[in-house]
Amino acid sequence: MFLIVVYKDIHFTKIIYNFLERDLYMPKLTIKEIAKIAGVSPSAVSIVLNNRTGVSEQTRQKILDIVEKLQYTPNPNSRRLLFNKTNNIAVLFRKNASPLEHFFYSDLNRIILHEFESRGYNLIFTSVTINENNVLLPNVIKSYDVDGIIFYGDVEPLILSSIRRFDIPFVVVDNHLPVHDILSVSADYAEAAYTATNYLIDLGHKDIGYIGTSSQAHFNAQTFSGFKKAVEEHEIVLPINWIQIEADDENSAYNCMKNILNYGKVPTAVFCSADIYAIGAMRCIKDHGLKIPDDISVIGIDDIILSQYTDPPLTTVKIDKVSMGKLAIDMLVKKIEKTETTITSAKVTSNNIVERATTKAKV
Repeated sequence: MFLIVVYKDIHFTKIIYNFLERDLYMPKLTIKEIAKIAGVSPSAVSIVLNNRTGVSEQTRQKILDIVEKLQYTPNPNSRRLLFNKTNNIAVLFRKNASPLEHFFYSDLNRIILHEFESRGYNLIFTSVTINENNVLLPNVIKSYDVDGIIFYGDVEPLILSSIRRFDIPFVVVDNHLPVHDILSVSADYAEAAYTATNYLIDLGHKDIGYIGTSSQAHFNAQTFSGFKKAVEEHEIVLPINWIQIEADDENSAYNCMKNILNYGKVPTAVFCSADIYAIGAMRCIKDHGLKIPDDISVIGIDDIILSQYTDPPLTTVKIDKVSMGKLAIDMLVKKIEKTETTITSAKVTSNNIVERATTKAKV
């Protein structure tokens, strides 16, 4: 049994009838066969299937009619062989990523997933590890089953050199390292820290603690530089004990806050270079019988989803993940499609305070 498509053009109807009769036992149509029925090139069919410009509206409608009537579904293997394209994008994680990264990137994932799906791409979430100086890349990359790669966070040189060997376009999102020869999108964390610290100072706070991380040295260098710039501009001098850089997750941030409180004099505010650190600091403050924000104001960076549900809800500097995701996608797709562009890196401004309930003016 087969479908006969009736068109006003009797000659064209016969072409489809003869094609189906001849290929009655073929398991599935291909792009080449759709092109033959339509009397166009395979590339024209691909343009229409991917909803791109490059064919006339008459040709587009003709191809769409055939696709609809024959209930054609593109075969990914045929697409790959014919156009050297898979329409797959790998989102590459490090298995040893910190909790901070997991929270931040879960928000970014939703944005990237939506944007890529709207462009006809499939996302493959996978991971990479380093074992005794050997980079273990996933099979989808080693078998060239992806058109591009998105990597979150700083890329170790060893991983970077391994990916380069496959000559697959990639973009690094939320990197903190200075880069010159790879596609990258980052946030201005120095600006975010400067904004957060100035916000506390404008509320009247002069005694401000700092909680950062030494596990991500380049990230900490950025946030501390913004913090330092703000306090120096206001000629504020702080005890060295109030500067804690050993946070890596909520629990270690708790210990950093404990070190600050054990100094003797208690600060009236604390800046944390990430929301997850602020959450740990808040727990420590409460355990010491102090109130937020009556005794100590707390501010973070990121605006991860948990920030809305802390008690009290956390004031933070929002990192514009939507802009980061869209910029990364635009850069990667242009690289995949070999569209000319001079942009190889971008930095998203980060100065939007999300005011919640962990900060208040110093009385």
